[in-house]
Order: sequence, then C-alpha cells, then structure tokens
Amino acid sequence: MKSAFHGQAKSNKASRIPALPKGSRLLVIGNGMVGGKFCEYLTQSKVFSNFEVTVVGKEPYPAYDRINLSSYVVHQDARQLIFKSAEWYQEKGITLLTNTEAIEIAPDLKCVTLSNGQKLNYDVLVLATGSRPFVPPIEGKDSSKVFLYRNISDLAKIVAAAKEKERAAVIGGGLLGLEAAQAVQKLGLQASVIERASFLMPRQLNQPASSLLRKSIEAQGIELFLNKGSTVIQEEPNGLGLEFDKGAPLSCDLVIISAGITPNSELAKEAGLDTGLRGGIVVDNHFETSHPEIFAIGECALLDGSIYGLAAPGYAMARHLVARLEGQRSKPFTNPDLSTRLKMLGVDVVTIGDPLEEGRRVEFETDEVYRMLIIGPKGELKGGLGVGSWPEGGKIQSLYATRQLIRKKEEEYFAAEGLLLPGGGETPVAQWPDDRIVCNCMGVNKGQLVSCLKKCRNDPQLLANETGASTVCGSCEPLLHELCGSPNSTKPKGSKALLTFSSLALLAALITILAPPPAMADSVESWWYQVDKFWRESVIKQITGFSLMGIFLIGLLLSLRKRFKWFRFGHFAHWRVFHTIFGLTSLVALFVHTGFRFGHNLNFWLMLTFVGLNLLGAFAGILAALEGAGTSRTALTARRFRPILTYAHLALFWPLPVLLTFHILSVYLY
Repeated sequence: MKSAFHGQAKSNKASRIPALPKGSRLLVIGNGMVGGKFCEYLTQSKVFSNFEVTVVGKEPYPAYDRINLSSYVVHQDARQLIFKSAEWYQEKGITLLTNTEAIEIAPDLKCVTLSNGQKLNYDVLVLATGSRPFVPPIEGKDSSKVFLYRNISDLAKIVAAAKEKERAAVIGGGLLGLEAAQAVQKLGLQASVIERASFLMPRQLNQPASSLLRKSIEAQGIELFLNKGSTVIQEEPNGLGLEFDKGAPLSCDLVIISAGITPNSELAKEAGLDTGLRGGIVVDNHFETSHPEIFAIGECALLDGSIYGLAAPGYAMARHLVARLEGQRSKPFTNPDLSTRLKMLGVDVVTIGDPLEEGRRVEFETDEVYRMLIIGPKGELKGGLGVGSWPEGGKIQSLYATRQLIRKKEEEYFAAEGLLLPGGGETPVAQWPDDRIVCNCMGVNKGQLVSCLKKCRNDPQLLANETGASTVCGSCEPLLHELCGSPNSTKPKGSKALLTFSSLALLAALITILAPPPAMADSVESWWYQVDKFWRESVIKQITGFSLMGIFLIGLLLSLRKRFKWFRFGHFAHWRVFHTIFGLTSLVALFVHTGFRFGHNLNFWLMLTFVGLNLLGAFAGILAALEGAGTSRTALTARRFRPILTYAHLALFWPLPVLLTFHILSVYLY
C-alpha cells in the first residue's frame, strides 16, 4: 500500500558508506516487523560482528506478525505471533529493550534518551518507528467503547470489550478495516464496515474489482456502508450510536477505528531531521535522512514523496540498508514492487505492481472473478489486479517483474477468456524459472527454495523457517507444499455438491434419451393403470405440466443472481448448486408428465430441446466442479471446455419458451 505524502527526498550520490570499525554502536529505534527483519538480515551479514547492536521497542513484545493479527482473537496468545523470541536476540548478542520508548534524539551528540531516563550513544542510528492508526476527527472518538486496531494491546482490549456483545462497527473499508472486520467476525459479533469512499479498498482496487469483493463479503453476513462519512459517536444506554453525514444512524455495542496509518516521525522532526508536510521522515534512495549517520526504513520513511505500508517494501528496505552497511555498491532503491497475494475474508485478492497505474486496461469479468492487466504504450505489462481465483497470477507477476511485452493476440484472448493463452493455467511451481518470485512478502524466488529443499528434508514448515517464505501473510503456503511434494489446497466452495448433483443430472438425462418409454397399461384392473393415469387424464397432465414449468422457472433464478447487480442474495456457488438440483428435479417432473415419451412434431422438438438443455447443463456443471482441482491437467482441461458447454447450454435455451408457448396453445385450442 503506497500513500503519497508531501516531501522531497534529497539526492545522495554515494551508494555505500565506509566500513565501520569493530565495536561500532548500531542503535535501532523500533522493533516492529521491519525493525525485526532488519535485525535478522543484519545477523546474516558479514559485518554483523563489527557492531554492538541495541534495539529499542515501545511494545512489551519482540517483533511480531501484524498481518495475521486477527488470529489473536482466537488463540489470545501473543507468543504465536512473535517472529523471533527474546532469547534469539540474546543468543545473537543483540541487546533488546522492550516496553521502552525513545523520547529524544540529539544528532550532534549521537545520543538517544529513553523513557526510563537511560541515554544511549550510537555511531549508526536506524529509525524503524513504523506508524500508528489514523484517527479521523469524529466527535465522541474518545469514548471508552471506541478502540483502535493496530497492535496486540488493541486486540486484547477488543476481546475483553466484546464479551456478551452483539455488534461492532468498523470505521474504514480499506485493507486494515477489512482485517478488523475479520477479527470482529472471529469474535462472533455482527460486523458493520463504514467506508467514506464509494467502494472498498480504494487504494488497492478499482470499482469493478471492489464490487466483486463486496459481493463476496456481504454473502458472509458483513454489512457494508459505503460512501458514508462518520460524524458523531454518541453514547447510548445500551451501546453507541454512530451518525453519518448522510442516511440513518447505526446502533452498535462498540466501534473500531481502522482507517489508515500515520507515520511515526515526530521524534525525528523534533531532532531537526527533514520530514514531510503530512509526516514521514524524508530519506534518499539509500534511506539516509538529512543527517548522514541516521537512516529510516519502513512505514516511517518518506521515499520519493510516498509512504509504503506493506510488509514486502519494508523488508526490501531493510535488506537494502544491510547491504549498504556491508559496503556494497547497490543501485538506488526506487519503485519497490507492490505486488501482493492476499486473502481478504476468504477471497483471493492479487495485485501486481501498482494496480492503479496509468495505462490501457484489459479486463475480464464473470460473477466469480475479476482480472485486469495494465498495458503500457509499447505493450509492456505495467501492472494487474485480480479478485477471485487467477490460475495465471504467478505467471503474470513474473512477466511484470521481467518487464515482458504482451502481444495483441494475448490481450484479445485475455479479454475473452481471462487467460493469456488457451490452456494457460498456472504451471506447477517445480517448472517455474529459478528467478520467479514465490513469496512476495519476503522476496523469495523459486531458486532459493529449491536450494534449501534437501537441507529442509522437503518439509514445508522447515522450508518456511529457513527462507522466510509464507511466514508473513501465508498466501504462498500452498506453493511451498506443492514444491515439497505435499499439495495443500482446498477446493472452491460448493464444488463437491456441484459435481454430485451434476453427475446425477447427467445420468437422468441419458436415461431419458436412451431408456425405452414404459408401456401403456392394457387393462383398467392393472396396478400399472394407476400410474398410467398420469399420462392419460387431462386434468392430471395439466397439473404435472404446470408443476414442471414452475420448477423450470424457479431454476432460472440463477440467471437473475448472475446477471443483475440488484439481486445479490447468497453466494453464487450455492446458487449454481441450487440450479443443478432444480435441473435434476425437472427431469423427474418430466417423467411424471410424459413418461419420457418424446411424441411427434412439436412435442418431439420440445422434449428434445428440454432434455438437451439438461444434458449440456449437467456436463457444464461437472466441468465447473472439476476446475477446482488446482493446476492439474484435469482442471486445465475442464477450464478450457466448460465455457463452450455453458454457451451451448444458453444457446439451446432460447427456442424453449417459443416451443413451450405453442405446446400450451395447442393443448387448450385443439
């Protein structure tokens, strides 16, 4: 997540600093995710032994996983989130001061004063002070029932306040706000998300992608209030009342503010370092501040006028600074890769590069997925965006990283099918090139993973511990399992039920076509005559006929759910299973109405069309269910042929209403 702040980075021609003598004092202020990762990279460098390292952290814990912070409400154990224990710092010879705050920097004296009165001298100072939640100017925000969502302490307060409560409102519909809503759901509360913009995650998504995400989130029971600004939080006898700049107020038990971040740069500003008009410590492209012995990395650093609020750019900054301390002549740090693979409330969200970059947009959209590529003037891939499954997501990111050109033929196929080439699903990770990134957050490529496989005994957990891959957001964990030969994937929602009922519908359709019709009863005394009356008596045939038509029309509700934005009740996967069940039911009703006798002329064509429609639909349902088999050959084949059968199913539908109308008229007029 990139936020623009005013501030101009000064130039710095030197790409390395002189080697510091043994015993140099390196002081790190901030032990969040980026500060902790800097320490880890430093211990792996060849200059670590030259430094006496001290780390100051404001929180009572060592660096921990903020990305998976919502899991705390389930296990309520801070140890499960911590990256490196206090013992690790001790073993490495790093002095870790937790629950301690730096309150003053004296750059001329190279000294930092701490909240406990202690003064620490330094030769090199690294500021990794991170950020804090942005709190909108809302009247009533200081209520004891209003909470922030940023750290373990915040989550502990929310957990305590949520006991015996029913509803929580989250102010903020961005990345952090949706994470807070996820925590609220895990606590068993009804979650309501309020976003000032007209769609969710406006810093990462465009409107079509956000609309699809909105549909999936609402299907999970989360209320969304978009295009609404919160103006007043009012204390009420049984909770809080949240008033908006438009529309009716909302009653809730507690309010959680998770509406963005503000860089922690006040300490640097008071020390005389250059900062942006809206905060952030101004740094050059090697993270040097306006004072040569002081560096800043992570969410507190203002680089080229922007604050980067994602783990991956922060880790890349930490890696770059360690390389500089080693004396390497590294290239200036510019345009960090903002690509992410996330699961927002169970929904896959993929961003490649900057998804809001200027350029020509090529889009593919269905009820279940949205995919978009940004193409530059020369055909170069400048970015991309996906919500829902995207088999080529990894391939697209690799093309972006290597600045590959997208051919016109690939553009056209992508617009039509959502893939660059026919059968262009994701290739197995074992066949990826070595330089292709597997873990965005840690910047780990396939080659680095392969080199560790033997050492880690093909154990995904050991591989993750060794390389750091999947240890941040966890979205690449299935790729590690696949590389280790132990795939760990889940099928899409409803795929098993869809496969079962589609197979039964296919069997019923084949029986309709191939099985001979039952013989007519030859005597009124025969037991078969009582069954045969369904196909002989006019009144019964009318009842069964209109019942069949009713079942058929109910099954058509899927088209309403699929094509009209105002009809968004329930998850589409469930509607698809529902549609298949009614197709199967209609074949049973068809037997009751006709005994599977095709008849002649008009009746023959009506029967043939109806049964053919069910046959094609059953085949399409089976292939749709098989698409959930990951990147297997079965899934790729199903993904290739399913659209053809779906289009044929729709095409065969159109003659049916005309034939049915003439059938009904013929019965009543003749």
